[in-house]
Amino acid sequence: SSGINAEYGGTVTEFGRQIALADVVVLNKMDLVEEESRDSLTEEIRAMNGACVVQHTTRSRVDLEGILGIQAYTSVPPPSTVEHKLSRAISTVTLTTDKLLRKKELENTLESLLWEEPTSPLKQSHLVEDGGEMTILRMKGRVHTDTGWFMVQAVRDIYELTPIATPPSGTAPHLIFIGSHLDSQRLQNVTKMHPR
Repeated sequence: SSGINAEYGGTVTEFGRQIALADVVVLNKMDLVEEESRDSLTEEIRAMNGACVVQHTTRSRVDLEGILGIQAYTSVPPPSTVEHKLSRAISTVTLTTDKLLRKKELENTLESLLWEEPTSPLKQSHLVEDGGEMTILRMKGRVHTDTGWFMVQAVRDIYELTPIATPPSGTAPHLIFIGSHLDSQRLQNVTKMHPR
């Protein structure tokens, strides 16, 4: 294990927060790292943020299309993970549904999760089994509502629903939660969605 330290003294570190919020993580000097260590580090990063792209580089040679051309706010990649949760502060939970959601109920749910519920960064009093406070740092996904398809983007307590003009094909509606001490069962209960 590479020993990523995403938490210190019960608080998410800046390093952990940056990984959780990233769309792309660039790992440089990979020519100096053994394959096993590289794979372990990549796995740990993906466990913290299953929605990000991890790029390996050598001598700072970066494929700019993989950084500048990702359209992070115009599309959401299909979920690549069900749930990544290791013995660390930050994890990823992916939920999906076959049901058509009512837009107003979806907005109420998002606002409840991000603003009113103890999962909010403003009210971090909800303790989960491991004693940590559940906090949603990032959320993204695609949802199908009674008024059409929407892309969901959220960072901390700010969220946005953006209409999708062309419905995505082959991808079920889903939400990807990235955060500290996520409680998968609680998220399922609140969203009325299920693990992928």
